[in-house]
Formats: sequence, C-alpha cells, structure tokens
Amino acid sequence: MIPAVAVIGVVAVAAAIVLLTRSQTGAATPWATLGTADVHALAFDPSDRQHLYFGHHNGLLESTDGGRTWEASGLSGADAMNVPIANGERFQIAGHEVYLETTDGGATWRPVPNDLPGLDLHAFAVDPADADHAWAFAVGFGLYESTDAGRHWQQRQAGNWAALTTYRDGATTVLVGIGPEGLVRSADGGTTWTPLAYPGAPLAALAASPDGSVLYAATSAGLRRSRDGGASWSDTGFADQALAVAVAPADPMDVVLVDEATRFYRSPDGGDTWPAP
Repeated sequence: MIPAVAVIGVVAVAAAIVLLTRSQTGAATPWATLGTADVHALAFDPSDRQHLYFGHHNGLLESTDGGRTWEASGLSGADAMNVPIANGERFQIAGHEVYLETTDGGATWRPVPNDLPGLDLHAFAVDPADADHAWAFAVGFGLYESTDAGRHWQQRQAGNWAALTTYRDGATTVLVGIGPEGLVRSADGGTTWTPLAYPGAPLAALAASPDGSVLYAATSAGLRRSRDGGASWSDTGFADQALAVAVAPADPMDVVLVDEATRFYRSPDGGDTWPAP
C-alpha cells in the first residue's frame, strides 16, 4: 500500500507541474516597447509581413523587421488614430481632425480632398478588395461610405461607431464594427446590420483575417478570438489589456498587438502563445 502522504505528495507535484505549464503557456513576451503617449492602430504591409505600422496621436512608427525595432516614419505631429493599410505604397490615415494619404509608402503625405461633414474620424476601414472603397465614422455625424478614395461620401448610419474592420466572404466585402446596438456586421456596405455576440469585455480594436475565418477583439480583459464570424468568442493566451491588434494578410494565425504599456507582441498561432522573437 502506498502511504497517504506519498499520494498527497505525488498529487501536489502533478498539480504544480500543471500550474507551471499553464503559466509558461500563458506567458507573453514583448518584442519591443514603443514608448508613445498613447496606443491606437496597428497594420501590416500586405506585400511584406515583416513590415508593420503603428499609429498614435503624434504620428506613425514603422518596423521592417517584424516588430523587433521601430522608427519614426515620414509622418509626425499628426494623429494616426486609424491606419488601415490596403496597398503597400498608397494608403490613408484618419484621426482627430486628420485625413491624409500617401502614395509613396509613407514618405510624404497630403490632405485628402473630401466632402465629409466633419474630420474628427474615430473609425476608418478600407475594402480589402478595393483600396478606393472605405468607411469612416465622423463624430457627431455618423457612419459614411466612399467609393472614390475618400473624395465623396454618403451617410449609411447615424449614431456612434467604432472599431471598424473588413474582410471578404467570397465576392462580398463584410464590414464589422461597434455600433449603437453593439457588435454588428454588414454585407451591403453599411446599410443594414446583423447583430453578433459581444466579446465579453470593453473593446478597443477589431481585426479580421482576409476571409473572415478568424476575428480578433482587443479588449480590457485580453485578446479574444472568434472562429465562427463573431457568433461566439473565446480567450487566447493574452490576458492583459490589449489596445491595438492586426492580422497578417497571408496568415490568419500571425497576429500582433500592443498593450496599454505600449509593448508590442507577436503570436504565430492565433494568440495561443506569445513567444520572444
């Protein structure tokens, strides 16, 4: 007969191993600390998954080594609250009284001529199939849609909108965002909406794989993931407050985020683990 003390000891050791394994699995190792005053947006260059952009109130940072090191880009002193990359050389940013575009990968910038009723743009998303097709939330005026690179806009919905993201479902572009009724999706450019499950904690940002097979939500309780189009959500291995998130266009499991302390993390497996570079 095995003494009871020995059995208790074996159980305790086994429990300790399980706890240690969980701790190691759930540990997230930052690749870099960005050191900005705030956190707003992350984006991949579609043509190079090692090329990333980070938007904050005072400009745009850029990494060409997968997020290990970061440098100031050609944009400084302007609010890059939204950075939805749709083309490696040509893209737009939007923020507080800021709406700019570049055609040379961020080296130079110019204002976008437009007819929006206001330029306090708290959310902005671009159609992954058409860089000229975009949506913007203008504070105090509602959600707008443009099909000519932001020159002309039409209102689609009133109210407050936030955390917009897009993906392609076959030949249809799907828009997902936080609206007056919570988390919703639209398959007709923002005219009508279908409710989705809420990720379960205050949400700061959304990201989607190109085909919508995986959705990610950066929340105050960590990074949440959905594999069924937002019908349900589950925890990932990142449990701290996440403020910005992006998915590599070529791999829905390659996900990056920045937390409230401006630390940058990268996961190769959809957020389950967050190893060092």
